[in-house]
Amino acid sequence: MLKQSKRYKPSWISLSVMLAMSAGVSAQDAQVLINLAEIEKVNVTAQKRVQDVQDVPISISTLSASTIADLDISDVTQASKLIPNVMMDNTSPFAGSSSILSAYIRGIGQNDFAFNLEPGVGVYVDGVYYARTLGAVVDTLDLDRIDVLKGPQGTLFGKNTIGGAISITSRAPQDIQQMRAELTGGSFGRTDIRVSADIPLSENWLSQVSFSSKQRDGYQDLIDFPGSEAFNTDTGRFNTVNKQRSADDAKGGQDEINGRVKFQYQADEDFTLTLSADFTRVDETALPTTLLQMDVLPGGVLGLYNTCISTPADTLEQLGLGAACGPRATVGSALAGVNIDDNPDNDRLLFTDAFITGSTDVAYKGGSNFSVLDAWGVSAIMEWQLPDQMMLKSITAYRDLESQFGMSTIPSPITGSDISFDMRQDQISQEVQLTGTGFNDALQWATGLYYFHEDGTLLDTVIFGEGLIQIYGLNSLDNESIAAFTHLNYRLNNHWGLTFGARYTHEEKELEGGQRELNQFALKLGFPSFLLPDQSDLTRIYPLGVQTLDFDNFKIKAGAEYYPNEQTMVYLSYSEGFKSGGWTTRLTAPIEENIAPTFDPEEAKSIELGLKAEFWDDSVQLNMAAFATDYSDVQVMASRGLTPYFDNAAQNDIYGFEVESQVLLNNDLYMNLSYGYLDAKFDEVDEDGEIIVGTRQINSPEHSANARLRHYLPLDSGAELISMIGWSFTSQTTNNNLATELLKQSSVAQYDLAVKYVSAEGDWHLTLRGDNLSDEQVIVNGVFSDTYVTTSAVYTAGRTWSLTLGVHY
Repeated sequence: MLKQSKRYKPSWISLSVMLAMSAGVSAQDAQVLINLAEIEKVNVTAQKRVQDVQDVPISISTLSASTIADLDISDVTQASKLIPNVMMDNTSPFAGSSSILSAYIRGIGQNDFAFNLEPGVGVYVDGVYYARTLGAVVDTLDLDRIDVLKGPQGTLFGKNTIGGAISITSRAPQDIQQMRAELTGGSFGRTDIRVSADIPLSENWLSQVSFSSKQRDGYQDLIDFPGSEAFNTDTGRFNTVNKQRSADDAKGGQDEINGRVKFQYQADEDFTLTLSADFTRVDETALPTTLLQMDVLPGGVLGLYNTCISTPADTLEQLGLGAACGPRATVGSALAGVNIDDNPDNDRLLFTDAFITGSTDVAYKGGSNFSVLDAWGVSAIMEWQLPDQMMLKSITAYRDLESQFGMSTIPSPITGSDISFDMRQDQISQEVQLTGTGFNDALQWATGLYYFHEDGTLLDTVIFGEGLIQIYGLNSLDNESIAAFTHLNYRLNNHWGLTFGARYTHEEKELEGGQRELNQFALKLGFPSFLLPDQSDLTRIYPLGVQTLDFDNFKIKAGAEYYPNEQTMVYLSYSEGFKSGGWTTRLTAPIEENIAPTFDPEEAKSIELGLKAEFWDDSVQLNMAAFATDYSDVQVMASRGLTPYFDNAAQNDIYGFEVESQVLLNNDLYMNLSYGYLDAKFDEVDEDGEIIVGTRQINSPEHSANARLRHYLPLDSGAELISMIGWSFTSQTTNNNLATELLKQSSVAQYDLAVKYVSAEGDWHLTLRGDNLSDEQVIVNGVFSDTYVTTSAVYTAGRTWSLTLGVHY
């Protein structure tokens, strides 16, 4: 292995990996061979053995540690702008939390955090599966790399990798004592600190400690609504999650710390034990919500509130609305006629479009505004080298998650739609892998067993129309899964190879739903009480009892590879994946059938044709892939009144292709180019799905592209100046299934620029960056309600700058 220069190599490499680092690839497993006159070569243990990534037939894009640092990527979602046909946001609709990974690969994913829903893209950190999208926005603290695998990964990863998988590998402890530290300052009062240290303890024991802190002020200012102090409101009188922070003067701030400790024991050449513990603490404001539309309908909840306060009480009684406009569960005072009685001290504001500020950077104060998360985990990875070139590997892990978050989807001084959540989850997983070779190394095989169990609770508190509807729903869930898998690669000769894999999965799920509507709004409007599930508690709207679901699934992968020469591979593969089914839990009104509504698993079957090649003395690397996916039983949210139901309401055939390249123009100039095309539109929908045929799927732009240049300038002093310029583009993006026009993000191009000075000794560096220089504020999600015709959106920040000082000794 050549000695590594302090020069930084190309920003990211298109890779193709059949097995998506399910075991996690350590620094010992992945070797990067560096030569300043050619494209770097990367070897990985992607299929449980060391292998050149250009020989592994599936599409994957990788960001190395130097790329993550140079591009100032602070969490995994920021990697998506570099990778075609991949979209990752750090939140989901009506959540407000910045810790939710809404990941989509080739049009398939999940943008909801609810415990009853499963992700469509699996996230693995050092081989450990993160079951919830909440808490999966992994910080880039001391990482070795991020690998994004595209297409169904149902055989080696299992369920919930129907769109693909994200494999994150942290850096392994080193056998030399060293420390690295970085301090970053920038826009919105940004202050980031990162520190990592390798501390050898003995000949056999290595250790590593890493820590990061990220602080930033909010980028949306909150102001008082003019004259609101003269009106009454019931804010603070409802049952909500206790972490209320509505007094904050901004949204979109950041306050997060992360830490990791690793110990590695090397008994001899045949046994290695790696122990790891990590934690994340988030305590910040909610993401900004901008009100874009408010057309209050007379028949909706907000319209009824307006009617209540503007209509005499006796008239409301005659209309049958007396009870609905009376006292509201936790609030003793009535709404009927308060604005037209003789008492000016009880007057209330109306819901109107006056709450629209017209600016993404300013909103009116009111409602929940917090995002708190505590997550930690421990893992043990043991590797034994057995006789006959066999390897046995065990990955044991436990994780714990607690989070409270809330936001107002109608930012206003009165409560139109205030939503808060409290989620608790813990999980345990165990994977055992056995790998080996046969037939004079022509056959490479891997087989294994996997066990997973999680349980927890999710409390939903939702307030509509100043308490006309008050949801308080505590749901308990328990999920268990077991799987067995095998994966075979057989090299027929120098030019042809075959691949086959299979996985069987059995899972059992339990739900005890506790959804209640405290104001009994449906009863006040005439819903028959005898249809309610619990006659001793007329607030209960979710069916009684423990609900159960069982699923059995068998998935395969098959393919063939052709090697016309040592530098070129053409492959054709077929792969399958599934995403687990579940229940609708967010009821806002009782259901007449009094049966817990369920939905079935999603299924995906994909064919991929790919090319991986290197040209011109390894100065050009080119990877291409075309794919077609049959995506069936798509789980789609469809509103029924105020209740978001989930149904298998759509089918789709997804087509597309990707091109990713890395070019060495000369010894000091590198270029990366990528482009993705994606045809992901619903072509068959059910009548109850509310989706229009031809609607583009969420987070699935038709075109995505990226271009980056890096120039290395040696200085006479021995120091080096590195200049980096980047451009990324996505075409129009849909942010909800109804394709609401106000929530569509138009085509956007973003630019960034950085200049990095590296000292002659390589022991310190200084980087000045400008990101999103085109100052684009992008819609990442939003909420549209047709029951009271409001639309609100969450926007990213605009142009930012940062300055980073790093030291290494």
